[in-house]
Amino acid sequence: MANVCLCKGISEETIVEAIKNGAVTFEEVSEKTGAGTGFCHGGRCKATIEKLIEEHKAQ
Repeated sequence: MANVCLCKGISEETIVEAIKNGAVTFEEVSEKTGAGTGFCHGGRCKATIEKLIEEHKAQ
């Protein structure tokens, strides 16, 4: 799978796993994975992570 967070090299698989383990906000995903904490501070990945949260959060 491709990296979602380019600055930190965090993959979509890692982010989806965090979501399945209870992360339901960008901040929670960031805390669990480190995504969004790189040079751009989520400027490039935040929208993609929020979309993944909507697609994969527990229902």
